[in-house]
Amino acid sequence: MEADDRVPLGARVVGRAGIAGRTVVLAFCAAFALLLTAVGAGMAVSGIGRLGDTSGASGRGTTIGGTVLAAKQETSGPQGGSRIRRIEVRFTAPDGTVRSFWETGDADVGDTIAVHYDPEHPESFTTHSAGELRTLGVLLIAMGAALVVLMPLLLVRLGLEVHRARRRGHA
Repeated sequence: MEADDRVPLGARVVGRAGIAGRTVVLAFCAAFALLLTAVGAGMAVSGIGRLGDTSGASGRGTTIGGTVLAAKQETSGPQGGSRIRRIEVRFTAPDGTVRSFWETGDADVGDTIAVHYDPEHPESFTTHSAGELRTLGVLLIAMGAALVVLMPLLLVRLGLEVHRARRRGHA
């Protein structure tokens, strides 16, 4: 008679379900950590791109006057959690092309504001200063790098804890 035969069937099923449940939870945690690692990598790449853009439109480009045509409030997040004010800005590029775009901002309709424009990259323009863009880029890189480093470390720690628990006979 094996030891397993002495354990009631119900206890064996519950024990196996507990292991299966823990396995599902661990798999979910691993998948979530990997997703956050990928998000972190995307944030870091986006931050690096923003630093590159900084040297473009607001760094080495031309500053020209633009006119605020419209303003609106937008909500984002679940149940309209955060409100963002966006403005539509129109400007005439050095080559005579009239352009307009929407961007976050606090200016009022009719105001004249600075538009940073890169003639070498006509699609690159902004009302934000080089300092704002650099700060956002550095922040994205830092947050992304933290996720890329911390999530795998969390997985390793979780794996070590599971391994220790199994060695002690608790898993």
